[in-house]
Amino acid sequence: MARTKELENKVLACVIREYIASAEPVSSRAIVEKYIPTISAATVRNIMVGLENQGVLTHPFTSSGRIPTNRGYKYYVDTLLVSPEPEDSIKHAIHEALNRTPSDIEMLLNLTSRLLGTMTDEIGVAMAPVFMKGVVNDIQLLELSGDRLLLVFQIENGLVKTVMVETRQVLNKSRLHFIQSLFKELFVGVNLYTMKRKLERILNDIPKGERGLVELICDQIEQQMMPRIHTSENYSFLAKPEFREPAKSAVVHLLMTDGWMFRLREKISGTIQTNSLTLLTGDDIDFVSGTNCSVLMSGFTLGNLEGTLAVVGPSRMDYDFIVPLLGFVRRKINEKINNIKEGI
Repeated sequence: MARTKELENKVLACVIREYIASAEPVSSRAIVEKYIPTISAATVRNIMVGLENQGVLTHPFTSSGRIPTNRGYKYYVDTLLVSPEPEDSIKHAIHEALNRTPSDIEMLLNLTSRLLGTMTDEIGVAMAPVFMKGVVNDIQLLELSGDRLLLVFQIENGLVKTVMVETRQVLNKSRLHFIQSLFKELFVGVNLYTMKRKLERILNDIPKGERGLVELICDQIEQQMMPRIHTSENYSFLAKPEFREPAKSAVVHLLMTDGWMFRLREKISGTIQTNSLTLLTGDDIDFVSGTNCSVLMSGFTLGNLEGTLAVVGPSRMDYDFIVPLLGFVRRKINEKINNIKEGI
């Protein structure tokens, strides 16, 4: 029984790798000629039938070869895929790129999304954590031109989050000093959810002429502290065979809106596990039927906060390359954050 399962797994892995490479249904003859010459085509056909009965393979036409199902891809990623380290040249490029990035988390994640997109030729995604949960160690207020202020939040573990707000009025130095002193009292030592409750308690103690300004600034801070999704905007994968019309037009429409990103964020909150890889298919995230898209994602940690890295592409994406790449980038992000924390 163990030997039979081992052979089934081997055939399934071969079918998936061949289909990823060719984008054509895979025949038993191709498996024998390219991958397993020690068994007959008839044996492979029988195994393929069994795999189809298990729901991990299917065939688009009666007389065609087999292709993987979403369930088959998931089984491959979760069970069969061996994930070696990326090549040294790729590891060096990632290391150099991330080390040049400042400690501002949004800049770091923006670069990371573009890095993933470039290296995979798919869409790279980096989602910031919910900063509202992070404890603020310090806050600085910088005056910009006109009615704009820049708030620099020093969040736990040495992370920096900048927020630009519009006051709708030019503030003199006395009012600027008042706002900075008040915000240090409100923010430092607590997370932003606690700050909101704290503000509600002391709002009546704030001079009447300043209440509207304080509430205006706090509303803008809350909006900008919500998780931001950075994408590489790399749509070259749409040239692949599975995205011919009409599926291609559906994917383009989907990716040019924010809807898919919000669904992704909602799905992540209940699915993703820190420092692990998760594969979601189009069905999991409500992609348009027939779009053949999948999302490979991984969580990373920022102290008590959690963010997410992902690669969005066709279900037929190169998992053998992308899985170890995503794992390595995740580890480098965690390393970068630890270095920020330790002041390295």
